[in-house]
Amino acid sequence: MSRRLLVAVLLGMVITAGCAGIPRTGPVHEVEGDQGLGESTARYIPAGPAPGGTPEQIVSGYLEAMLAYPVSYATASEFLTSEAADGWRPSERTVVYSEPRLSESRAGTEGTAVVASSWKSVADLDRRGHFAAGEGRADFEWHLILEDGQWRITDPPSGTLVTQRHFEDYFRPFDIYFLDGSGTRVVPDPVFRVVGDQLATGLLTSLAQGPDDTIAAEVQSRVPGVERTRRSVPIDSDRVAEVEFTIGLRDLSTEERAQLGAQLAWTLSGAPRVGAVRIVGSDGALAIGGEVRQSTSGFSDYAPAAGDPRVAVVTDGRLRRVDADSQRAIAGVSDIGDAVAVAATSELGAVVDPGRTTMRILGAGDPRTIASEEGFLSPVIDRDGRVWAADAAGVRLVTDDEVEDVAAPDWPPDTTSFAVSPDGARYAVTVGTGGDARVLVGAVVEEEGTRLGAPEPVAMAGVSQMRSIQWVTGTRLAMLADGAAGEQVYSVRIDGSGLTPSLPGLPTLLPRIEPVALATSTDSDPRVYVLDEGGDVRVLTPRGWTKVPVEEVVAIG
Repeated sequence: MSRRLLVAVLLGMVITAGCAGIPRTGPVHEVEGDQGLGESTARYIPAGPAPGGTPEQIVSGYLEAMLAYPVSYATASEFLTSEAADGWRPSERTVVYSEPRLSESRAGTEGTAVVASSWKSVADLDRRGHFAAGEGRADFEWHLILEDGQWRITDPPSGTLVTQRHFEDYFRPFDIYFLDGSGTRVVPDPVFRVVGDQLATGLLTSLAQGPDDTIAAEVQSRVPGVERTRRSVPIDSDRVAEVEFTIGLRDLSTEERAQLGAQLAWTLSGAPRVGAVRIVGSDGALAIGGEVRQSTSGFSDYAPAAGDPRVAVVTDGRLRRVDADSQRAIAGVSDIGDAVAVAATSELGAVVDPGRTTMRILGAGDPRTIASEEGFLSPVIDRDGRVWAADAAGVRLVTDDEVEDVAAPDWPPDTTSFAVSPDGARYAVTVGTGGDARVLVGAVVEEEGTRLGAPEPVAMAGVSQMRSIQWVTGTRLAMLADGAAGEQVYSVRIDGSGLTPSLPGLPTLLPRIEPVALATSTDSDPRVYVLDEGGDVRVLTPRGWTKVPVEEVVAIG
């Protein structure tokens, strides 16, 4: 309870003289947590405007009212004029702030007042919950007028404003899911939503509002728009979430029904209280595969990744695929000699030879060799069995039939590592070295051939020397980098949130080794493997960094 009270008085502590009378009488009480997502269990109902409140007290009370949990905007709107309350759209955006400051009000024209404020901008969420890191301090002037003898705000900023503590207590990262261009697999899109009873409703709202602009042209959706979606998603005692739309759905084809079910099931699986989905249109419940209840685990065919628990290593001139306990050879691939970089599936291997000027493609059929004057980066084999060969000049795709130049007009010439997401929808690169190193993410566009969209930077304050980029999931990256925890495996969501040494839930730091490269598995429980300078491989498990039973490894991928 004390944590919530701290949030409640945070603004009052920084307001200048004359504000001692700000009301702090809203009830605070503890309840049992119902989501299992590590959120605070404190629920808070803020007080409304006190009669005779000063302009500073009204502004402070308005900010405090937006910290209500469960989320409610009714009290906050009481601090606004009637006209401002009618025009206020709290769901348009969410500004996360810290270090707020309010000044004493200054009088305007008769019956008006102005309160200056500033805060450190921590993050900005759009209406769908997409995260963007904040930049510096922001200033805002609040204009108030007397309405029925009481000070009220006339021009609140767009959306809502919440403290960093409130955000950390009640918001959590989730993935919502769209369909790739083929409609055969789901593509995740990262958002933040408030946890609690309305989490499923929030996830559905984000999904119905559409994907992030960076991938909007590359994905599709069978989910009707938000204007055709019943905003509340009730969940019954059997953990079945009912998703209702205001249009008929029975005219959908078998394929379209399955695609809609996959999007909803994959998205709502992020809500712990949901185990199944019932989809209802204006023409009744929608049957998929003869059933009207769809398990959230029932659309594995649409999984974004192929699901490979192993990574590739080169040891003693041999190519092997390993996991935490064992090694496997690749059919048709025997001794390969020296290598400096590698990628492999159960049927195919790609090996970069010393000097990085040639890459050999090994597996079924005759070996193939391609050359680079620039020096190959580590190869990538996507879930469709295509080999991505990147160097400073750009990227080529190697298939059974041909070698294709990938259009990449914005390819950074100082790229140091390259990776394609498990779902094939995005790519990531590290560019530059030292303090100038950056991480960039862009879209993979499959339209009349394959091309790479313009990459955008991922905010990673406090780390440098990023290298050996890998995808952990479709929305989380891992890499080697230097930071406050030293030279470590760092991970971050592609929106720049959740930067951490190690992985979420596995906060174990590397032992005292010299890491040289990373690899990640693509199964449902992805693991991160690290190769050290001495040729040992370790895998991060709930028990910590564990050595893999393979020695003298010279390449991993």
